[in-house]
Amino acid sequence: MERGRLRDELKKLLGPGRISFAPQDIVTYSSDMYPATQIDKLGKMLPQVSPAAICFPEDAAEVQLLVRFCSQERVPVVPCGAGSGVCGGTLPPEGAVVIDLKRMDRILRFDPKAGIIEVEPGIIGERLEDWLNSKGFTLGHFPSSIACSTVGGYVACRSAGQYSSRYGKIEDMTVGLSVILGDGNQLDLGILGGGNRRDPMLAVILGSEGTLGIVTQVALRVEPLPELVDFSGFAFVDIEDGIACMRRLLRAGLRPTVLRLYDPLDSLIAGMHSTTASGEDVHRAASKLSGLKGLLAGALTDLNEAGIAVALLRPSMLNRIAELLPARCMMIIGVQGDKASVARQWDEVRSIAQACRGEDLGPEPGYHWFKRRYAVSYKQSRIFAAGAFVDTLETATTWDNLVPMYRAVLKAMGKEVFLMAHFSHAYREGCSIYFTFAGYRPTSRAAHSIYKRAWREGIEAVTRYSGTVSHHHGVGVLKRWAMGRECPGGIELFSAFKKIMDPERVMNPGKVYNLD
Repeated sequence: MERGRLRDELKKLLGPGRISFAPQDIVTYSSDMYPATQIDKLGKMLPQVSPAAICFPEDAAEVQLLVRFCSQERVPVVPCGAGSGVCGGTLPPEGAVVIDLKRMDRILRFDPKAGIIEVEPGIIGERLEDWLNSKGFTLGHFPSSIACSTVGGYVACRSAGQYSSRYGKIEDMTVGLSVILGDGNQLDLGILGGGNRRDPMLAVILGSEGTLGIVTQVALRVEPLPELVDFSGFAFVDIEDGIACMRRLLRAGLRPTVLRLYDPLDSLIAGMHSTTASGEDVHRAASKLSGLKGLLAGALTDLNEAGIAVALLRPSMLNRIAELLPARCMMIIGVQGDKASVARQWDEVRSIAQACRGEDLGPEPGYHWFKRRYAVSYKQSRIFAAGAFVDTLETATTWDNLVPMYRAVLKAMGKEVFLMAHFSHAYREGCSIYFTFAGYRPTSRAAHSIYKRAWREGIEAVTRYSGTVSHHHGVGVLKRWAMGRECPGGIELFSAFKKIMDPERVMNPGKVYNLD
């Protein structure tokens, strides 16, 4: 449909005050926080494709009107929350209609006896958690992006929070969904459809990234706030000992609120007060290094912008020097409950940690992490400001594959980018690894090239060890090429759902799987 006519029809549906095609909005909604688009911006390149209009519905009925119209006219539809995704999940095809859901941010119903809250998808996670806390409850979902991400986004990409070992991921909390399908019909699932909390169709919508429909209501399980949450830090000689401790804690039936193991470099960068084997503060030890090693150690510990660009030009050398820095691995553990329960849990935790050669560093490192737990998402701007790029690869696998996969990814990606990792989102069966990597080239074209190579090498290493392509960031356009490796036959199943739920293929095309 021609853009002028499309915009006129949309105005009739919503009114002129709730549709925008202003140039600044068109540019803004042409990308999310996908680092490939940030590299383009560093090169002063505008997005190559753009939506025709951005719509701002205020309830499910208006979403239904928009989707039904777009399906009839075969106009692509892209749902958008807060725009904090990093996989290109909301990149619009040319001429698409973007449906911004942030005005749909109401708390619809709260049942404290049942422990259920029903909300609209546009509510920001931090606002929801604050509201629940005021009632003595918690969702238990604390992603690093909690201040700039929505419940709809959590559902779309199967989000995980920092307390996932205790509360689970968003799919473990979701007990009902209302969805406007691609054909314009409404589908109510779980308790919102009069069914049970384990409705198997919930699994189809969770993580589908708006490719089958738009979620307009979410029912979530909530829990009472604990009397006490307590944190502590432990140091391990190597990754293997730390992972053994994590596995044994979970196999013993403990459910730590927080369970995060940093590799030696991530321990250093995070400023977790790591020490050398002789007990010397690792920052002080790094400062004693001379020559090029000393220069790079300074860049690692201080992350000054000048040092970033210089260091990232030689990632393989930088990774090698990082390996030589004499740091131990830091683990942050949190437990919760009443005072007596917390004391009992610490007795078990310390016993298992000691058996794994872990040193109890006391509460200070744990509370240091707690105070800065959301800071990492906002530190990345310094790297982009230096003309470099930064991204994260989050995966998960079973315990037996965890260390080999970690080593393989470091080796594969280390030729192209500087990287470090931490282990979090741990479960009885296995654990997630969260790799953070950074790279630099003087031109955006060259930066794009190493960015794509690093991702391809990393994902290929992940799939060799039965790792998942995405643990909690979603797939978007970034990882769709690898979905066939993880899920043989998945595209045929996805196509079947698409045929039934989105027959005109208008819903967020090209994401998760590329049917074209």
